[in-house]
Amino acid sequence: MTNDEFERIQPVIEMAQKLHGSLHEKLIERGVAPIDALIASIYATHNLATKLHGDPIAAVEWMRDATDTMERQAMGTQH
Repeated sequence: MTNDEFERIQPVIEMAQKLHGSLHEKLIERGVAPIDALIASIYATHNLATKLHGDPIAAVEWMRDATDTMERQAMGTQH
């Protein structure tokens, strides 16, 4: 993901983070363990990526690319 692409979708990322955070808290309020709520979110993301890419393996590869981008951001190397 380029810096321009990141800048374009950053507001969407922030909105999604708030919504996911709210869902996570609601699941915990209902007695779900925090780690289980997080795992459920990962599976939900995979389901959405599968719908987008049409194939569960392609979805996993896309998720790997996305986490590679997040890793580079966390290390401060690039977006």
